Amino acid sequence: MRIRVLALVSLTAVLAGCGQGAEITQNAVPPQPPAPATSAAPPAPEAGTSVELSTSPTLVQIQQRRRMLVGVRIDAPPAFLSRDPAGGYQGFDAEIARDLAQRIGLQPGAVQFRRLPPTQLRDAVLSGDVDLLLGGTADVPQLAAVGPYVITDSERNVVIKADDQLLAEELQRMLDAAVADGSWQRAYDATLGAAGIEARPGS
Repeated sequence: MRIRVLALVSLTAVLAGCGQGAEITQNAVPPQPPAPATSAAPPAPEAGTSVELSTSPTLVQIQQRRRMLVGVRIDAPPAFLSRDPAGGYQGFDAEIARDLAQRIGLQPGAVQFRRLPPTQLRDAVLSGDVDLLLGGTADVPQLAAVGPYVITDSERNVVIKADDQLLAEELQRMLDAAVADGSWQRAYDATLGAAGIEARPGS
């Protein structure tokens, strides 16, 4: 009888031990893999801008560079673009470019103009030498026209790469906002209007 009791006690201990081990295995939390390394996020826009940097790779590059590269026609009429005695740029295209820069979140002076002959307008955009072109034409499928941002005797558009549709949408939104808040009219009054050139916004 004593042997049977001891055997029963031993069996109970073994079963208890097995049950305990199964419970631990069931409730154990598997080790988590290490978190993937994340790259630094691009700098956020300055206060007052509504541009989401993740919308367009071109806008991300502009924000990271803190400068917008704008191509302009070297043969543009002076009311659209000219150089002042100090070497700065003035005219309607210059005002529009600075307005767009501010809406992206840059300072107005963070625009670098590149004056281009007609033969280099297309290649400058396609190669990325400029982020956008003012007053050009989208005459090949790789280019897209946004706007027009002004209409005189002809339409003037913002020309960008056709594969950045999100940039096109952002630029159109900015141009519409410039008309709505009076920025377009102020730029016109100070440049084209002062030169006696009749024009209207394209939006």
